[in-house]
This record gives sequence, C-alpha cells and structure tokens, in this order.
Amino acid sequence: MRGIFCGTCAAAAMLLAAGTACAQETEGTDQSAAELVTESGAIVGYAPGFFIAFSPVTALDMVSRVPGFSLSSGDTGRRGLGDSFGNLLVNGERPSNKSISLQTVLQRIPVADVERIELVREADGTYDMRGHSRLVNVVLREGAGNSGSWRGRLNYWNGSNRYTPEGEISYSTHWGDTEVTFGLSNEYRGPRMQRRHSLRDGTGNLLETGQASDQRTYWEFNPSFSFNMPLGENTSLRLDSRGWFWQWNRQQAFSFQAPDPTGNLVPSRYEHSDTSNYGRGITGTLTLAHEFGNGVESETVLLVRREQWEDGPEPYRVFSPAGFLGGSIFEAEGRYQETVLRQSLSFDPSDNHALEVGVEGAFNARDSFLRLDFIPAATPFVDDTLVEESRAEIFGNHVWTINDRFSLESGLRYEFSEISQSGGTTRERTFSYPKPSVTLSWTPSDDTRWRFSLERDVDQLDFSKFASSINVTDNNTILGNPNYVPQRTWTIEAEWQRSFDNDASWTIRVGHEWIQDLDDFIPIVTPNGVFDAPGNVGDGTNFRVTTEWSTPLDGIGLSNAVLTGFVEWYNTNVTDPLTGMDRHFSHTREWEVRFDYRQTFPEHDLAWGWDYYWLSDGAVFRSQELRHYGFTDGDLDVYVETTRWEGITARLGVNQLINNGEDRERIFYNGSRATGGVTGIENQNASFGPEFYVELRGTF
Repeated sequence: MRGIFCGTCAAAAMLLAAGTACAQETEGTDQSAAELVTESGAIVGYAPGFFIAFSPVTALDMVSRVPGFSLSSGDTGRRGLGDSFGNLLVNGERPSNKSISLQTVLQRIPVADVERIELVREADGTYDMRGHSRLVNVVLREGAGNSGSWRGRLNYWNGSNRYTPEGEISYSTHWGDTEVTFGLSNEYRGPRMQRRHSLRDGTGNLLETGQASDQRTYWEFNPSFSFNMPLGENTSLRLDSRGWFWQWNRQQAFSFQAPDPTGNLVPSRYEHSDTSNYGRGITGTLTLAHEFGNGVESETVLLVRREQWEDGPEPYRVFSPAGFLGGSIFEAEGRYQETVLRQSLSFDPSDNHALEVGVEGAFNARDSFLRLDFIPAATPFVDDTLVEESRAEIFGNHVWTINDRFSLESGLRYEFSEISQSGGTTRERTFSYPKPSVTLSWTPSDDTRWRFSLERDVDQLDFSKFASSINVTDNNTILGNPNYVPQRTWTIEAEWQRSFDNDASWTIRVGHEWIQDLDDFIPIVTPNGVFDAPGNVGDGTNFRVTTEWSTPLDGIGLSNAVLTGFVEWYNTNVTDPLTGMDRHFSHTREWEVRFDYRQTFPEHDLAWGWDYYWLSDGAVFRSQELRHYGFTDGDLDVYVETTRWEGITARLGVNQLINNGEDRERIFYNGSRATGGVTGIENQNASFGPEFYVELRGTF
C-alpha cells in the first residue's frame, strides 16, 4: 500500500514539475479569453476556444468551467415534475426530466459538436428560469450527431485490497430526421470500512472497546435510450428512458473486549452479519412539444417510473467466547410507482411579457414489507404498509422584462393531494397548499447583478417515513408515522453577483427561512418501549449566508489555473419539544466548504488539480439518545491527467487522501433526553481509507 501511495505521489510530482516547466517556457502565447467571449444583455456567450486551457473532451467539461455557474439537476428527489427542472438547456430546450441526469446528457456531447456555451444570467421572455438564478444553454453546431463518448475506470480500494472496474458508453446517430441515442453504464465498487468503537458508562468508566471490518460490494447496470423525432414542421416528440439493476452486499465482523476485574481487556463477544440487497427499476419521460405560431407553444410531459427491491434475509448473530448467544434475521421488500402527466401552455402577449400556465396530475404509491425474527424464537416485529397519493397542481408563471435593468419573475402553484395508508395502520388525509413566488432582478451595471426573491415551498411527504425501519447493527428502530404533515417554508433571499472580465465571478447569497411544522424526530410511546418516529416538532428558522467564486490565478503567477470555492453557513433554530430549549435542526451542519483547483499546461497536454470538502460537526436529537457527528479532516482528492493521446483523456487520481473517517458519538439516557440521566456514551470512528484510480475517457 505504501509503495502504491508513494508511486502515485511521485508520478504526480513529476507530471506537475514537467508541466510547470512547460508553462514557463510557453508563457505569453495564450490567446486572450476576452476575445472568445461575447455579451448581449443577460446572455454571455463562450466560444469553444475559451475552454481550450481546460482540455475539454465533452460538453460536461465545458459547462463545469463556465464562470459563476454550477450545474443543478433540480430537486429530482421530489415527486412530480414541478421541482425537477434543472438549469441546463440544449439548443434552448430542457433535455430531460428525471429519467436521465443532466451530467449524462452533457457527457454524451463531444466538444466537436458544440458551437458555443451561453450563460443566461436573468429571466427574460426567451428562457424560462424555473426558479434558477442562472441557466446554461449548450448550442450545438449544424449537423451535430453520429458521435459517441466512452469512459473506463479501474479503482483500487486500499482498505479491502480490491480492484473494481466501471465504465460507460453512448452513441448518438440519426435515423432520417430522428436523433437516437443509446447508452450503457456499469459500476462496481468494493470498499471496506474499518470501525473503532468504545463504550463508557455515565461516569466515564470503560465498558468495552471493539473493532469491526465492514466489507461492501455494490454493482449497478444502467441501459438507456433516447430519441427526438419531428412530427411535422412545428411538432416534436422526445423520449428519455433508463433502466437499472443493482445489488449490494455487505459482511460485517465485530470483535469486542471488556475489562476484567484486574482492568485488563479480554474478549467479550463477537458479532457477524451478512447483507444482500438487490433491486431493479425503469423510468421514462415522453415529451410532446408543439408551436402554434405567434409565440404560443404547448408542452405535454408524461413520466412513468416503476421500481422494486428486496433486502435479505439478513442474519445477525452474536457469540460469546463460550459459544452462540442469539441473533436475528431481517428481511424487507418494497415496490414504488410514480405516474405524472403535465400539460403547459406558454405564450408571449408582448415583447416584454411571457406567460406560462398549466396543470399537473400524479399518482404515487409505495408498498413496503418489513420483518425481524429473533433467535431464540420470540414474537417477530412486522410492518406492512401501502401508501398511495393522488395529487393535482395548477400553476402559472409570468416574466416581465421591465427595461434593460429590471426584470420581474412571478409564479403561483396550488397543490391538492389525497394520501391514504393501509396495512398496519389505516388512514386517509387531504392537503391543499398555495405556493407563490416572486423574483426581482436588477442589473445596475454590465458586470453586477442583484436578485431578490420571496417564495413559499411545501415539502412533499416522504413515503418511506410512513413505514418502520430497523438498524440491527445500532440496535435502533424508527417507527413509521401516519400522522406527520409536510413542513412549509417561507424563504426570502437576496443575491449579489459580480463578474470580472467574464472569466471570474463572485456571488453572495443571504437568505432567511421561516419553517412551519419542521420535519424531525418525535417520541412514540408503545407497550414495548419508547421509539423515535419522523414527525413535526414545531416551527423553526434558518438564516444562511452563501458565497461562491471562480477566479483564474494568472495574477499570482499560476498560468491557466482556476480556483473555485463554495462556503455556506447555517444558523438554524427550533424549540426542542422535550427540553423546551433552543437548538439546531437535526442533520444540519453549521458550515459547509468546498474548494476546487485545476491547472492545465495545454502546450504539453498536461493538467493537475485537487478538490477539498469539509463539514462542521452536526447532531441528531432523539427521544432517549443524542448523536454528534464529526468530519474533522475533511476529504481531499488529487489527480493528474494528460490529453497527449488524440481524443483520449487519461487521469490518475486518489480520492479521500486525508480522509481519516467520520466520528460519531451516541449519548444514551435512562428515560427522556430531557429528564433522564446519562447511562452510556458510545464513540465510533469509521473510515474507508483512500481510493486510487486510473480513468480513460474519450469520444468517437
């Protein structure tokens, strides 16, 4: 392992040294980036030459280097289509909804097919922002198509001493006037997690220590198919479809030691578990678009998703040095379906106004089964739940270009839904919520923009929270809750964005959220004890400040180097329903930091870079337990790459270079967290170790 690490570092150092020398030799030969940038009102156009210094292979490489822009696929985890619109356009149209990721769409477009990249910085009558502050429009050259892209990667997992492959390939062609794309991808991963464990009583005395080896393997196969077919002069039909098959296996082996009467640690027990989960699914989005003329357009979107999975049977066994003590067998299965039909009509009553109205209807269902059997035989824990939702939403959006400096984007969505639950619990409820939004954009100068927005959002209920879940390893059960309601949020936000010569940018956002019926954990008292369940803990607030930047570093002597950064601070507050005291939200970290550095040496086809990610400590508040999470060292990834071979990018990298794992502390109480005393404190560190890889990718 040490030899591999040292070899990787040495290779990186040699490539960097060679690249630095080459950069010094060729300094001053680069074409000015400003010559490759055009600006027209709210739209900045970047010619392909602007990205040469980044050695791009696909459109994804180009879009990831647009100053002041971060690709977002929308909230694809939400049901329906209203929140799933990303901030990417291809030839002025959104390429997909939920069925195929935007990263996949861009990865399929070779650089040779791109005529230019447009950054849309504010709403106007041409492009619908759909709530995003910026869009990117990839404009393809005339006759683009009949091309493909591929990627192959070999991973080495230091913790498990395993090599695993992954890759993907896609090809686009034309059948007459119909554009067709085929794609295949495969992922196989095999990390091993090492855990260190200690448990002390309420006064700090050591009760036990332990070590665990957690070997995991994950395999997934994804076929995909898309076509875009003209149906006459003003009508087109597009299909995006994807299937997936996956399997996840895990073997855990625990060994524990406890102090004997003399204080020496001796073996106390062993635990072992086997996990085998697998599933499959398919999703497809069919889009029919028609232009009536005079600026009137219709779009009909049908989304169909079907998925099913099975977990187990998973045995969990406990042994003492003398023999078998007991155990359990866990099994679960489930099916999920989503069907959505969305109809919208957009039109431009004048040059300064653009309107969109429409309706969306959906049916969703999740059927899940869970069983836990105990050894020796005891009454099993069983949960069987079917949740169904019928939902309708009407919406309208208006974009008003007031003048060259001001634009106003407003919208109103009104949702109606009926949710029913059957199985262990029978319940039926109806909801209706208005969701208004308004955004004012102001451009006091060509390089400065302000954005002010007010929005009300209603979270969709997560169907999985209606059913119980069990973590055998942690000896923890979360009960399903048929009574929780979606949290509602009013958000006010101000954003300032400044560009510098169109190759650097700085953005600051300040927002405040008022949250009603915050979704968290609530205690559920049963004859068998007190359990946690998802529920509403009252009203809360969240004040956040975000800054993002992207800047070249030529000014400090680093030619063709770019540093991008993201820093976000949260100040969340809610009254704890158990203690009555103010606290942070569960699962929310106060600070999040990301940095990305890349330097290229285009004359010699070399590049290197790194990215770093860090989170501050967080907590989860439960009825009889308090959890703290830490990510002290953060995560550093480093790579070097070359494009020396025509059409191929070769990369050597290491992920989690300084990641020493995540820390978790569990504080247990003999009763309520508010009134009970501390009975134990468990500390755990879990780490996968570094991951080394070699990756080749290209186009054809």
